[in-house]
Amino acid sequence: MEAGISKFEAVHALLNSYFNRYPRVTIKALSVRTGVPYATLRRIIHSEVNEIRDETVFKLLERVLSKNEQVDFIRSHYPSLGRIMSSSPQIKPDKGALSDLLRKFLYLNPHNLIVKLAMTRAGASRETVERLAGESGLLALDEMLEAGLLEQESNVIRAVFSEMDHHAMQHQISSDARNFVRELSSNFALLSHTCESVTPDALARIVAMSREFLKEIEEVKEDAVGSVPFFLNIVVGSYDQQDLPGTDKAESFFRSVVLEGEQQNVIV
Repeated sequence: MEAGISKFEAVHALLNSYFNRYPRVTIKALSVRTGVPYATLRRIIHSEVNEIRDETVFKLLERVLSKNEQVDFIRSHYPSLGRIMSSSPQIKPDKGALSDLLRKFLYLNPHNLIVKLAMTRAGASRETVERLAGESGLLALDEMLEAGLLEQESNVIRAVFSEMDHHAMQHQISSDARNFVRELSSNFALLSHTCESVTPDALARIVAMSREFLKEIEEVKEDAVGSVPFFLNIVVGSYDQQDLPGTDKAESFFRSVVLEGEQQNVIV
């Protein structure tokens, strides 16, 4: 933060920088997102005042700056509070809170795409996010950085937490199906579906073969780390569980999901 400038001048500069980064965001939109009245925000932007309330400052900081940038601003313009913050241990979200955050953002777009990029070893970057998802992608990226689900080091952005539960995986499969590009070369993309009636033993063999295939994929991933993020989904199941072990439980689940119209709780 530049030393020697007033708190108002610093906030004014931050707002100018924010609107330069997100030219499609209006004053009214930022007013709604921050809770700062439109008239107040407009006067600040147009330098029609030279004082700004602390409550207004903190509302704006929360939206236009990352967590680290907020700390820098506070240290520069609220030194007493900055010293207290520096002496206090930083509390990171626990595993349960991060799991809830991941679940929340996986069900949003373009958040889902950004999270999946950040889960790869190559990570994501602001440039990639902007190229793929535009301004809305940058806003979603900042939202997840501020929430603590993603972290940025230099220009590489990675997910802090990446464990997905069963329902999140089912949702991800449907999301990835929408991300499939038909025009992509057949050397780099594959979409296939098959169905048939077989014996229980044969279905068990198919599942076992799929597990072995996944092991081979894991080996390739370890041996050939690169810059191309890919997705692969395998779903093996039965349309009718009558002749399979665990029939009662499976059919009860099938009935609640498909026949009673609760599928939105499982696949979105």
